[in-house]
Amino acid sequence: MKKILIFILFAFLSCGAKQVTAAEIEVPGLITDHTVTSVGHAFYRDFSDNWEREYPGTLTISERPSARWGSWITIKIEQDTVYQTFLFPNKRSFDKDVAVAIESVSESLSRRTIDKALLNTGDLTADEF
Repeated sequence: MKKILIFILFAFLSCGAKQVTAAEIEVPGLITDHTVTSVGHAFYRDFSDNWEREYPGTLTISERPSARWGSWITIKIEQDTVYQTFLFPNKRSFDKDVAVAIESVSESLSRRTIDKALLNTGDLTADEF
């Protein structure tokens, strides 16, 4: 009899409890690293160390390595590709590539901000997940 009363009490309490869901936490200005080789990691470190612009979204640096040719580096903002480059394993002109990437991504962010302000079409793309 006790087991039945405990079961009924538990069922009653669990029906009346509100369902709690976890909220997504967004960290503003996050630069994520999806690189796998030492060249890719070095590019990410130099890019993130020299990045000075405030941006509330997330930048993603990813890499597709090739043993023969080097690494294909891609920088994305949300789902849009804003910069791509090819890095050689011997890090030839590495600092120049990082500087060009920072300048290009900065310019793309400025262009995106202007486009969002001027070309707001009321599209539902912000509601997609």
